Amino acid sequence: MAKLRREMHDTTSTQPQTKPLRIVASGTLFLTHTLSLPTHPAPSSVVRAHSVEKRRGGSANTLLSLLAQFNSVEAVLVAPLSGNEEGQMVLRDLDSEGVVTKYCKIWKDVGVPSAWVLHSTESNTRTVVNHNPLPDITHEEFVSLLGPLLAPENYPQVSSPGTPISPNSIPSSVPYPSGTPTPRTSQSGPRPVPFLYNPNSPAPFDWLHFEGRSVKTTLNNMTGLDGLARERKWRSHCVFSVDVGRKGRQGIEALIPHADVIFLNKHYAEANSPHYATTPRAFLLSLTSIAPPHALLVAHWGKDGAAVLSLPTREYFQSSGWVEEPPASTTGAVGESHRGLRSPAEQLSVRSGSDFWAGARGHTPTSSAFFSAGYISDAGNESGISHSTSSSVQKRPRHGHGNTDEDDDNDSQGTETPGDDNDNDSIVDEVGAQDAFVAGMIYALSRRIAPGSPYTPSWTGEDSNVGLPESERGRWRLDECLRFATELAGRKARRQNWDGLADEMTRAGWFDNS
Repeated sequence: MAKLRREMHDTTSTQPQTKPLRIVASGTLFLTHTLSLPTHPAPSSVVRAHSVEKRRGGSANTLLSLLAQFNSVEAVLVAPLSGNEEGQMVLRDLDSEGVVTKYCKIWKDVGVPSAWVLHSTESNTRTVVNHNPLPDITHEEFVSLLGPLLAPENYPQVSSPGTPISPNSIPSSVPYPSGTPTPRTSQSGPRPVPFLYNPNSPAPFDWLHFEGRSVKTTLNNMTGLDGLARERKWRSHCVFSVDVGRKGRQGIEALIPHADVIFLNKHYAEANSPHYATTPRAFLLSLTSIAPPHALLVAHWGKDGAAVLSLPTREYFQSSGWVEEPPASTTGAVGESHRGLRSPAEQLSVRSGSDFWAGARGHTPTSSAFFSAGYISDAGNESGISHSTSSSVQKRPRHGHGNTDEDDDNDSQGTETPGDDNDNDSIVDEVGAQDAFVAGMIYALSRRIAPGSPYTPSWTGEDSNVGLPESERGRWRLDECLRFATELAGRKARRQNWDGLADEMTRAGWFDNS
């Protein structure tokens, strides 16, 4: 894998060629206005706010904004957007961040969906007022908006398109498009013309992600595109992923059988059963009966880490939480490689290659993150799934944000309110950290694992590593993908803005040669 580190001060350096990621994400966008008040206002009273903060929300657009910072990523948003003056400002912001909005539905002279959050300092409680004047995009509108991408004449056809292509077996004779953007320290500035084109894939895009807010519409979109992709022989070349953990909506489990990668979280697990609050393993295993046999189940556990369960390979990996201070026994040289096998003693506290400490207040690449990689065989359990356990960290109570919207399928009047309720002052954006985690997993998986066997509907049980050079077998493994995403989430949790996160990961050494 070519070295991705960008020379920050050398503008004449050669642009490396990397595997492109063409991702389309469907969801919503809203603005959140948070007013910090000394106390909740009484009726007919006047209260002076300590501060007013305005932030853009919505999982799909925020994770696309982060993904667009990485090299060779084309990020496409499908969402209803406002066309008024404030909406035009949002569109300009998305464009400057590298998010393509040409496939969105713009409502002229209609306001931007908004949420007003009244945060009382006295009681540390929040009152939320939502307003969403934009209707959700219907299934028919979704297909119509993506029509230019889905038309066969607008994407290439390769020989034997019905045969699944492993991302490891892409022929080197066909180069990737050159001139793609490098990670930027700032998201401002012009972007090149999007190149939703990959000569090595018959699919119009590599990844299709859904927020999963409106169950009926999302289900129709997933099944409709799945049928089209199978008919045109590119389903195995595109990942379908869904985030079902955003809100506990009735019937949202119906989306799980139609996705290749399913993103979940601790709040959703606790809503199903309080017994799942302690560890994600039991929760993920409970979903194996409804998930497709080729699926990858990914759970974000907030400050307590994350986990991934691979059904086709029967593997389970779990990362530790964001620890407060590095253990004394794990000191070592900064920049130590995070790849390769280690002895059992070393595996007790394997750290990431960037040495980022998620508990640090500073955001320097010299701080550290620690993950457990003790590969313990789980031969005695009923599932027969091998797993990696996490090193123990002190658990902290987590406050629920609460749902401010009705749990019905019509989400046109609801917005998701970012919440920063936590018991650690250094964590300033826990919801943003979850978006960063999803973006990190998508990007890491797209480096080598997906799209491709075994995480594709056409997988028949064969070993996806067959024919893969020995030198490539250890790069971007599933456990590495989890570490990458957890570290990215930890970095975002300690900051309000998104600028420069990809650069931090690059400078930290994640894309260096082994």
